[in-house]
Amino acid sequence: MKAFLRIMLKVFLLLLIIAAAAGGAVGWRTYQRSEPGYIMGQYLTLLLDNETEKAYELLDQSEGTVMSAAEYAEALSGKQYSLNASYTSDELEKRVDNDGNAYADFHVEFKDAEGNVQLTEEFTTKKQPKAAFGIFDQWKVLSEHCMVKNLEITVPTGAQVYLDSQPADTAWIARDGIPYSLDCYRIPSLLPGKKNLVIRHPAFESINTTLDTNAGSQDYSSQMVLKKSAQSECMELGISAIKQLYAAAVKEKTKDLDLFAACQEQAEQFVKDQGSEFHKENHTFQSTAVSKFVTTYGAPVFTEGEDGTITVQLTLGYHYLVSEDVTTAVNDAQEDSTAEEADETQEDSTVEQETERTQSSGDNTATFVMAYRQGAWSIASADVPVIKGNE
Repeated sequence: MKAFLRIMLKVFLLLLIIAAAAGGAVGWRTYQRSEPGYIMGQYLTLLLDNETEKAYELLDQSEGTVMSAAEYAEALSGKQYSLNASYTSDELEKRVDNDGNAYADFHVEFKDAEGNVQLTEEFTTKKQPKAAFGIFDQWKVLSEHCMVKNLEITVPTGAQVYLDSQPADTAWIARDGIPYSLDCYRIPSLLPGKKNLVIRHPAFESINTTLDTNAGSQDYSSQMVLKKSAQSECMELGISAIKQLYAAAVKEKTKDLDLFAACQEQAEQFVKDQGSEFHKENHTFQSTAVSKFVTTYGAPVFTEGEDGTITVQLTLGYHYLVSEDVTTAVNDAQEDSTAEEADETQEDSTVEQETERTQSSGDNTATFVMAYRQGAWSIASADVPVIKGNE
């Protein structure tokens, strides 16, 4: 009986030693994992090995946008971490925010097989609220490094921007170094991948396209095309401007040039030059008419002015017809000679006037610069050729 008890005691002690050793090993491994550098190394190794699913399990997604496993896989595909051969990781600092959350930041360099740095990036780990065994800290990696940072989308001022049917926050609009006629949406953080992008503007055709966030920032201003309604507004304004100029030239008065506030001198000079053609000596102006309008539009120009003006060149072709009465002098010389007064010649000369209705017609091309600001069009400059009258 005593022998049996001694054997059982030895077995118990052996099991206790084994359990203690095993527990010590587990404890040691758990202690190692309680340091942020350990989990950072695990995570980076998984990135290099393209172990997407395992790396996803080490993510902390308690802050910002939550990434699905599919979105995370797409993000890693865009980053292409697995193309690198090795890495070096330096812990920058540990910090605690106002809410008591603890973080550790790391600077990481990814290298090729020759040791050349291919990519540098900042990573952040966050301490988890629940400790292992109640005493060991646990850390995970913030998914922030997967996000696309500060992506810029440039559009005309006043445009509405939608990403995946969600309106872009106007607080993202950046003004530093950007003309006031453009809005640059600088998005702080965006899930990687392809997004449906819609751009709407009162003066330009809408853009409905796919934005690949991995392709970087995009400027859509060069893709803007005038709406048909905007083209009609510009054409009607151009036609009204031409008629107003000719009407003012007929009266030789400039008080009615209300369409030319931004280019008054140009308009007044035209009225002066055209008026002198309509009212030349011995010419009586009757009427003028313009018709058969043809328009072409240049690409929009996004100006630097603080009023946010967008300009478009309008080339307006038209046919004109001018009617006028031209008065000319007719000399009627009569000579009356008799045989008795052969040595004398008597001339009786009279001057008569003859008036003839004439018409002149032709085709002209006027060039306007149309300015769009605050939802309305106006004329910024005008170049209208003078119609030459009959001689």
